[in-house]
Amino acid sequence: MHEIDIIERVIRNIAHEVRNPLTTVKGYAQLLSQKNDPALIVKSKNMIIEQSERIDTIFTQLYDAFTVMDDDIIECAFPEVLYMVVEESSYRDYITIERNTQFSISLYANRFQQCLSSIINGFNWKYFSGASLYLNASKEIRCNVSISFSGIVFDSIPEDFFYYPFQCRQFFSKGSELFKVYCIAQRSGWQFTFFKERNGFALEIPI
Repeated sequence: MHEIDIIERVIRNIAHEVRNPLTTVKGYAQLLSQKNDPALIVKSKNMIIEQSERIDTIFTQLYDAFTVMDDDIIECAFPEVLYMVVEESSYRDYITIERNTQFSISLYANRFQQCLSSIINGFNWKYFSGASLYLNASKEIRCNVSISFSGIVFDSIPEDFFYYPFQCRQFFSKGSELFKVYCIAQRSGWQFTFFKERNGFALEIPI
């Protein structure tokens, strides 16, 4: 996809997200200037503050998604690098790591771990209480990391959801989590792909 097309889609998605709270702020600001009811004044002030904080949260999430940490390429062993991320997660009991294949590659370790953490910890485990996650990695021409969920179907996620930062809030606690993974992958030269038929994602890392 052309970069201009990506920028256009991202901006449209952001505009859609910001427009709703802005409309609420405008409406309650008008009420605040027209009414003298003390209860309505308090309610209007509270709603204006609440929706302003919502807008701030939207841009904070986007800033976080676009911010790729400084990192050095180091030698990492699979599946140990997967295990390190999973062990730090509160949801480790729901995650299975395939340990049959052992290999080492050089990669941006911190970026990789951030990608994996965003997928694991960003998923809405509380709502999808029966879900589980399976992680596998293999080394061929590239390092292929497979991330697949069971107990849930991503039937409402569009194929090009990467370009809509808030598209996946039904499944992820912050709609920008997968967008963040996509941004890190793009900066790192990795390929991050969604496979609806596999109910998960693939991260391809050049060797």
